Amino acid sequence: MRKLGIGVFAIIFAISSTIISPATADNPPRRIVSGWLDGSPTVYLPSVDQNFKYEVIKDVSPFWYGLLSESNIRDKYTLGLYTKPITVAISDLRSRGLVLLPTITDDQPVRVLAGILANESRRAVLVKSIRDLVAKYNYDGIDLDFEKFYAKGETRANWVAMKPNWVSFIKELSTVLHADGKLLSVTTPPDFDKATKRAGNWVYAWAEMGPYIDRLRIMAYDYSTTTAGPIGPLDWTEDAIKYAVTQMPASKVYVGIPGYGRDWITKVDGSCPTAFATSIVVGGRAALSMKDAVNLPTVYGGAAKYNTTYAENSFVYRKQYTDPTNSAITCTATRTVWYPDERSYAARAALVGKYRLGGIAVWTFGKETPAAAQAITTAAKAIAPDVVVTVMSTDLSQIDYGSTFNLTGTFKLPDKTPIAGLNVRFEVKSATDATWRSIAAGTTDANGVVSSAAILGQKSQIRLVSELSWERLEGKSAEKLIAVTPRINLTLPTSVKVNGNYEVIGQILPATAAVNVTVKRNGAVFANLVTDQSGGFKFMISEKEAGLASYQVVTAASASADAGSSQPYLLLVR
Repeated sequence: MRKLGIGVFAIIFAISSTIISPATADNPPRRIVSGWLDGSPTVYLPSVDQNFKYEVIKDVSPFWYGLLSESNIRDKYTLGLYTKPITVAISDLRSRGLVLLPTITDDQPVRVLAGILANESRRAVLVKSIRDLVAKYNYDGIDLDFEKFYAKGETRANWVAMKPNWVSFIKELSTVLHADGKLLSVTTPPDFDKATKRAGNWVYAWAEMGPYIDRLRIMAYDYSTTTAGPIGPLDWTEDAIKYAVTQMPASKVYVGIPGYGRDWITKVDGSCPTAFATSIVVGGRAALSMKDAVNLPTVYGGAAKYNTTYAENSFVYRKQYTDPTNSAITCTATRTVWYPDERSYAARAALVGKYRLGGIAVWTFGKETPAAAQAITTAAKAIAPDVVVTVMSTDLSQIDYGSTFNLTGTFKLPDKTPIAGLNVRFEVKSATDATWRSIAAGTTDANGVVSSAAILGQKSQIRLVSELSWERLEGKSAEKLIAVTPRINLTLPTSVKVNGNYEVIGQILPATAAVNVTVKRNGAVFANLVTDQSGGFKFMISEKEAGLASYQVVTAASASADAGSSQPYLLLVR
């Protein structure tokens, strides 16, 4: 457990407190964006530089690797024959302050990966291959995009056996990556609560792999593929999110959002030229980027319609295809396009704040419009800070003056994720304090815990408070009263002579004025006194007979301490 900055502290050491203003629109936006980079850096980086300027981007996943076997991970970047070596591309991304989690896709035939995962030895080789790749380029981690589990040719009947093998693989890979200080991201299609009656992809075992991964990226797109329809309807997307946050901490969940649209051919009139006879057919489709899709109404006339339920646009247009050598050979295709825009991005980014998600994952950077990127930035500024749940405990609720007690605080997000590295201060408030006072500071450990031994100079309320930031609200523990039993000091001699006059000086700690003090001799009240400003008091004794006399001091309760009593003092009278 992480210790507070001052191992043992007392309320007499006070520091001035700083007033921290709440988050405003002028704060930098929260980094809520993750996503993929597909293709050459010379293509996608200029777009991202212009649109995002990296102020909201948390990490990126270049689409650079493909799994060919447990021991062979294909380097797609090198195969792409890009002008820059991969080391230069890595340097370009790092210079922008980005966390790099390259993506590995499953490029093997259906069922091959399932066989690898079912074999413990082959699975171990795969884990080593991925670990070695991450180490080779010192990546910050890896992203797995293994989609063959639900591809054509796979059956749900196979999932029962595949699921535990998949979980074992994730656990084993996570163990070695985390030991190296690296992150593990897993990209999957959506899954749903059975109550929604939606077909999900439960083979990915969200709940079982949740403890071992750092990111779950949900591919909330490709809803409509064979017929015209929305790319990733908002209600469908939100259902997947609702289920995901019940399976793992919400802070690990990233909702994938499409930067592309689809253009379907829904009708063909006339006879198409030979060059288009096989491509311009009902059911044909093409993919296009958002930035191209939003220009279609300008090119073909008409207006797109924004569907608030799906949070996407649809546009219907007609396009003619004519044989350049014979104008009589012509056909007209009616085409329906669905695509997102800045409103689509804003609606999905708002889900991050609503469900306290880790963020969004864009497929892919470079397809967006400047307006869509700005919508994300605006949403990132508007998302409320995280709530910090704080629990404080002590081993004692009453201490003797000058003794210690042990204090422990635990700081977590509402989904119970520990908050590591959180700045925490210890505050006290005694009866004489008008405000809370900070007397020590520290940071939480990896488990969100801070602890220390503590001393209080007087009875006080105590609490732990975490630092307010743009990312998180100030967290305050419940207040707890620590009672203090006073210490009573007497300068009583060990022996006195009969009929001698002796002054006895006493003091109570904590030093408190106007406290009623009763002096008892042999159990009977001998004197009633009141302490001075230093907590001091004095009285005279004169014993008349030889023998033993017992003196004891009893103090009344005060604002600084509970009632107390000294041990009996035995006095020899000779």
